Amino acid sequence: MSGVQYTVKKVSDEALREMLADLAEGKTVAERALSGKIVQAQVEVQRIAEQQQRQADALRRQIIGSAEMSARNKSLEVVEENLNLAFSQASQKLEASTHGADYMRVLKGLVSEAIDQVAGKEFLVAGNLQDQELLKRVAEELAVEKNVRLTLDSKTIKSIGGAKVRSSDGYVMFDNTFEARLERLKPVLRAQIAQLFSEEK
Repeated sequence: MSGVQYTVKKVSDEALREMLADLAEGKTVAERALSGKIVQAQVEVQRIAEQQQRQADALRRQIIGSAEMSARNKSLEVVEENLNLAFSQASQKLEASTHGADYMRVLKGLVSEAIDQVAGKEFLVAGNLQDQELLKRVAEELAVEKNVRLTLDSKTIKSIGGAKVRSSDGYVMFDNTFEARLERLKPVLRAQIAQLFSEEK
C-alpha cells in the first residue's frame, strides 16, 4: 500500500472512529433526553389521572349529595302532606266533638286557659255563632270561679270551636280556638318528626 493510500486510510479510519464516537455520544444524549421525556410524560400522565380521579370523586359526592337532598326533600313533602291530612282529620273530629256532651267542659277549659294567658280582671270572650249559649254559661261560671269580669263579645268569630279571649282594653288577645291550637301543634310535630329522621341516619 502506498503512502498516500495509507494516509487516506488512516485519516478515513480516524474520521470513521470520530464519527462513530460522535454517533455513540449522540445516541447516549438522545437516549437520556428520551428517558427524561418519558419520565416527564409518565409524571404528567399520573398527574392528569389523579386530577381526573379527584374530579370524578367530587362529581360522585355531588351526585350522591344531590340525590340524598332530593330524597330528604321528597320525604319532607310526604311528611308535610300526611301532617296536613292528619290535621284536616283532627279538625273534622274536633268539629264533630262540639256536638257532644263534653264540649261544655272543653270550652270552659279553653276559656279558662286563655284568661290565664291574657291575665287581668276584665275580659271579652268571642266564639262562633253556634257556641254563644254555651259561652254565656261558661263566662258566668268562670266569672265566679276566677273572680273576674267576663263579657261575651257581640261579634262572633269564624271557628269550628273554642274561643278567643281579649283584655277589656283589647291590647292582649289569646286565640284558643281549635284551629289556633292545631296550628301551635304543627311546629312541635314537625320538630319531633325531624328528630326522628335525624335519628334514623
